[in-house]
Amino acid sequence: MNAPEIEFADAGWVAITRDQRGRVGVKPVRMFELTGEGVTALTKNADGLMVPDPHAVEVIKTDPLHAAKLAWMHKLVGVAERCTTDEARADLRRIARWLADWEPGDPGLRLAVGDG
Repeated sequence: MNAPEIEFADAGWVAITRDQRGRVGVKPVRMFELTGEGVTALTKNADGLMVPDPHAVEVIKTDPLHAAKLAWMHKLVGVAERCTTDEARADLRRIARWLADWEPGDPGLRLAVGDG
């Protein structure tokens, strides 16, 4: 078994986080641990030691737009778990596809089809 490697993160490394209340967020990563199983964000605890971030669910190197999109996708997963109708699940799939493809300047998403 190889010992984990501790790395200083350069610009663009972020952690997608979920706190005890289920709130999803994005925060920059300063240090991470690299093992054969993946990347773990490290955070400083009350004693000043670097320990695994208990709220990090995903650690990636990306730009701010894609980090925000990924965080919103994690939020949509929580919504999907509460969907009870086929119509709601179809709307959620449309939202997820729109979000994945959205770029600054694109128009908003319209789900409801009006009759006039």
